[in-house]
Amino acid sequence: MTSSTQPTPQSDVFIVGGGPAGLATAILASNKGLRVTLADHARPIIDKACGEGLLPDTVAAIKKLGVEFERDEAIPFRGIRFIDANHNLSVEAKFPGVSGLGVRRTVLQAKLLQRATEAGVSFAWGARITERATQSLECNGNKIDSRWVVGADGQNSRIRKWISRSSPRHEQIRFGCRRHFAITPWTDFVEVHWGNSCQITVTPVGSEEVCLAATSRNPRMKLQAALLEVPALAARIAGAPATTSERGARTALRRLGNVCSGRFALVGDASGSVDPVTGEGLGLAFRQADALTDALRDNRLPAYRTAHERIGRIPRRMARLMLLMDAHRWFRKKVFLALASEPRLFSLLLNIHIQALDPFAFGARNALRLCGRLIVTPNWKT
Repeated sequence: MTSSTQPTPQSDVFIVGGGPAGLATAILASNKGLRVTLADHARPIIDKACGEGLLPDTVAAIKKLGVEFERDEAIPFRGIRFIDANHNLSVEAKFPGVSGLGVRRTVLQAKLLQRATEAGVSFAWGARITERATQSLECNGNKIDSRWVVGADGQNSRIRKWISRSSPRHEQIRFGCRRHFAITPWTDFVEVHWGNSCQITVTPVGSEEVCLAATSRNPRMKLQAALLEVPALAARIAGAPATTSERGARTALRRLGNVCSGRFALVGDASGSVDPVTGEGLGLAFRQADALTDALRDNRLPAYRTAHERIGRIPRRMARLMLLMDAHRWFRKKVFLALASEPRLFSLLLNIHIQALDPFAFGARNALRLCGRLIVTPNWKT
């Protein structure tokens, strides 16, 4: 692995952030003929709380990066299942001839790091990035003179704060926590269990291991408290030993007014994000990285702004729908009953979400049918 304590003077692109978004950007930029240095204050392997389920569109993006998993490193799943914890109601849909993958975050991080090293990326781990002047940065006291600087430093991006003083256009904050348990996966679907005030996503990540990731508006909610809202799931994993400690994170549905300025650009969660219940955080980051590196290679950075908006449009809409379901129990109940009575509509929505179908494929007739179901579906009394 290449390592350094200061920026490589010959770098075309200097990337701040060594998570999946930064590593994907580094790999793609290097593949497109650009010289790349990546810096992070942490040292690998960098872990983060996430649901660890890669949807089929994300799997396709990872393959484009040249990353492949061994059989025991990734567990296929063939669809998504929503389960209401209080009313014994569920709805599910399969992916169209493809699979998602359950992959431990540390495994994914290691694979991306290996691929970036093979691509010739230079690294500055344990680095300190500071603002020298407006839109002028230093790495360990050395001025960053690279032609382009990319902020891939996550939800609390310092690069974003330095290059854009304006507030996000739209923001909804929630909180997540994640833990792994030693138990044989009981399904080849990713399950999203909806409690009164949280969702718990269950992803198979090994032949004898599952990942539980809870998301809630309550900053103090831990996984044990979330499981109290989902008794059937709690009973299923009762007695299964935890294989990792609980890890938490602040999450957001966040849309920014601008993702590039001068020689600076943002990618991944630094550039805006969707709620983790959508499962599209990494997929968005990888597609953004592809669009950004095209723009850098062609010296047309403003084109990235347009591409970024297009890439995030459908995931943001899905995130808003999910957050409405989370915030309003009566609405969530109506949606569950409507989709349970018309599972084909759930399948269409899922396929649009993973880019297997054009959004227009849903059509006016299906939209009216879904709206009609929502209107005529009665509220549950409890």
